[in-house]
Amino acid sequence: MWRPAVPGAAVGDIDAAWNADVATRVTGDASTPYTATLPEADRVAVWSPSVMRPLQRAFEQADDLFAFRQQLQPLADAGDADARWVLSRVDEYCAGFARDPDGFAQDSALIDGLQLDAARALGAARGRIGTRCGRFVPRDAPTFLQLVERRQDAAEAGSLAAEAALLAMGAPLQDDMDYRRGLVERVQASRDPEAFVALSPAMGVAASGDVALADTVAGTQASELAWQLAACDLGLDCTADGALMTEYCANGGICARDARQDFSSFVRDAAVPRQGAEEIDRMKNTLVEDAPASGQLLGMVTR
Repeated sequence: MWRPAVPGAAVGDIDAAWNADVATRVTGDASTPYTATLPEADRVAVWSPSVMRPLQRAFEQADDLFAFRQQLQPLADAGDADARWVLSRVDEYCAGFARDPDGFAQDSALIDGLQLDAARALGAARGRIGTRCGRFVPRDAPTFLQLVERRQDAAEAGSLAAEAALLAMGAPLQDDMDYRRGLVERVQASRDPEAFVALSPAMGVAASGDVALADTVAGTQASELAWQLAACDLGLDCTADGALMTEYCANGGICARDARQDFSSFVRDAAVPRQGAEEIDRMKNTLVEDAPASGQLLGMVTR
C-alpha cells in the first residue's frame, strides 16, 4: 500500500502553468462553491499567487473532505488537471480510514487511552483524519491500482504533481533515463511545492544507483527530506496540522514528540543529527535556489 514519504521507505509503498482564468476553474458555477466554508480571510488568501494553488490549499483547510470531494468532482470530470490531482490526494489521505472506519476509530480510542507522551501526537494525527474523513465508507477506499489510474488521468491532463507522484509510486508515464531526468528538472524549475513533495520519495534511497539522477539531490534519506523541506520553503502546508505531518505520523508512525511541532522543526529536532541537518539544508537550498533555467526545459514536456 502507499504511504507518506517515510525516510528509507520503498518507492512502491506523478505542470501545466496555472491558467489565467483561475476564478473560472475554482468556482465553476454557483452549485459548487467549495471555498464557501472557509473564513473570509482564508478565501482571500486562497487566491494569492504567493501561496499554494487554490484547490490544494482548499484541500488542506477543508473540514469535511467527503463534501469537498463531491464539490470537486464535476471540475475533475470536466478535465481540470489540478482538480484530478487534488481528488487523488483526498483519496490517499482518507484511504486508511475509509477501508475500516470502525476499526480505525477503535484503534484511535485505544491509542488515546494509553495516556503516553509518545502516543499523543499519533492520537492527534489520527483524530484529524477521523474528523476530516468521517463520512467515508469502505467502498470509497481506492485500491493502489485505482489511485495510480487516477493520477495517470491527472498527469495526462497536465498535473506535474501527479506525474511526479507516479514516478514515486513506481508507475511513471515513461521509464527511460531521459524522461526521469527531465521530470526532475521540470519539477525543480516549477517551484511547485506539491510537485516537490510528491516527487520526494523517488529522490530518496529509491534513486540510489540511478545514473540518470547521479548529479542531482537524490539517492539518500537526507535527499528525500531535502525535497520535502524545499516544498515547505516554497509554500507547502508543513504545520503540525498539515497533511504532510499528519500522514507522516498517522500512516508512517513517525511522529513529533510535540504534537504542535511543524515539519521543518521536527526534521531538525528529531529526524537527523546536527551535522546531518546542515547537509540537508545545503541540499534544500540547492533545490530552491538553483532551479534550471526555463530555456533549458524546452521540449521536455511529454504530454
